[in-house]
Amino acid sequence: MEDVITDITPPSRFLLEDLNNFTLPSPCLPSPFVVFSASDVKKPLCPSVLIIAMSSPSLCFFDTISSKTLIGTLILPEIPFSGNSIEPSLRDKSCNIYTLNDADNLIVTVPVQYSVTAERSHAVAKLLIDEQIVPDRVLILDSVQRQNFRDKLSPDERFAFKLETSSERKGLGDDCGDSTLLKGLDYFPSGSVVDSLAAALLGRCQMKKIKGTLCVSWPDFGNSVMLLVKSLLLKHVLPGLEYSTDGTDEECSRLGRIKSQPLDSEFIITSLHASDPPLTLDYYASTCPTFLEIVRKEMECAVLSDPRNAALILRLHFHDCFVQGCDASVLLDDTITLQGEKKAPINLKALKGFRIIDRIKNKLESECPGIVSCADILTIAARDAVILVGGPYWDVPVGRKDSKTAGYALASTNIPSSDEGLLSIISKFLYQGLSVTDMVALSGAHTIGMARCVNFRARIYGDFEATSGMNPISETYLSNLKSICPAAGGGDNNETAMDYVTPNLFDNSFYHLLLKGEGLLNSDQELYTSVFGIETKELVQKYAEDAVAFFQQFSESMVKLGNIANPETYVDGEVRKNCRFVNT
Repeated sequence: MEDVITDITPPSRFLLEDLNNFTLPSPCLPSPFVVFSASDVKKPLCPSVLIIAMSSPSLCFFDTISSKTLIGTLILPEIPFSGNSIEPSLRDKSCNIYTLNDADNLIVTVPVQYSVTAERSHAVAKLLIDEQIVPDRVLILDSVQRQNFRDKLSPDERFAFKLETSSERKGLGDDCGDSTLLKGLDYFPSGSVVDSLAAALLGRCQMKKIKGTLCVSWPDFGNSVMLLVKSLLLKHVLPGLEYSTDGTDEECSRLGRIKSQPLDSEFIITSLHASDPPLTLDYYASTCPTFLEIVRKEMECAVLSDPRNAALILRLHFHDCFVQGCDASVLLDDTITLQGEKKAPINLKALKGFRIIDRIKNKLESECPGIVSCADILTIAARDAVILVGGPYWDVPVGRKDSKTAGYALASTNIPSSDEGLLSIISKFLYQGLSVTDMVALSGAHTIGMARCVNFRARIYGDFEATSGMNPISETYLSNLKSICPAAGGGDNNETAMDYVTPNLFDNSFYHLLLKGEGLLNSDQELYTSVFGIETKELVQKYAEDAVAFFQQFSESMVKLGNIANPETYVDGEVRKNCRFVNT
């Protein structure tokens, strides 16, 4: 039968909306939410400028800025509600929130590297503008969408347009001249459209009478548009910002070419330094061929004399890489001109094993003077430490340089503490380019080593009974812990093993303790019992059941940890003669 209107045989007499009535609706996703790193944040942030970056050029620009501080994370849950559960998922759909180090103004930037659906755009806009962040001014950076532009677009063109809220456009009539944010930039042509998150954010600004500017650029990738966006930001928005590319503009242009898929923070962080000198497995093959053998022998002596030394070196490596990258800054002593990281609150009385690294360095300086960096020594020593107590082997790329600076303040900011919540810890790992999977696997290092009373007192006098269920074994264990760590009256530095079953063996016993609710540190037990830990709980169960899977993932995650770079060391780094002091 022919259709009376179209004269074409219709595929169906049902409209799409009619067909949808016969299918179950798509399950709702949990609402986006923001987690701030500081647990005492109760009032909304009030920055002078909030910059929300969504285009590839702007994402690359802000990722290369070193003078920024992580303050929180925007989380976009991806698993729908199931039954009566309202627990969100944390499958790495997270966008970090930073402040830029500007002495005169508080500037907050949010790189949104994922596509946000139209259904969730208004919820995200509400979170970022006037709910948890109350900015004086908002700048939104997006790309022109070909289907929304009224004219034909050529990849050889490059341009940028702007749209402004009424409050922002009032700056055109100021007595002092044009006080709008992006002066001189042409307006988005009439007849063209913006949609999704960019439209929601600008609409939110208009509704709240906030000065808002949307800047859209074309094309979405390429060195020319990267330079255009950078020049606009440095000229009009961040004139006092120190910015050094070191070749990253070209790398960013390459990165933009694959933005057909949502960018994730891990990819950006690891790929933007591709222009840095690469780490290789044979870096010392000709200059110091006995390097690996010397490190291994010294570590064998150290671990044989005291198996706990393995955990000390592993902890040193972790604390080093989370501050400025793996650059041996954690080994530096305080001097008149330099404040090291050793006396930072989170490191004080927690880090040991420095003399082991000193001995290795002395041997290497005798064999290959001025060749092997302290950063490489610590990275290889951590690998050998794990092997010597029964853990897995992994190849360690080398070629790092030692830093001439340290990050005393960054130590307390970047390194997770024993009493932090799960979301805060996740945000700190994501900041380093490490995923939730990496976080759970690397936490398994707590299968060896000791913890001080001050770090587990709140746990054993808090929810330990609730999580463990208080079976006879757990009761005995808790009683023993309380005898080691009294509720009050000293004993802060008393120690006990984090894995009381096999304290000197690197295995998956740590995860079995979490399943039983007997994790010693609150930050560890959160991996399994936190209401936000859907993914982490599954990983804990997986590694408890499959030691091979744990070993494999731990190896991969340790390589990623060791590859966290300090870009400054490739420009101004050195090979220290003494790991405790910068060369003179």
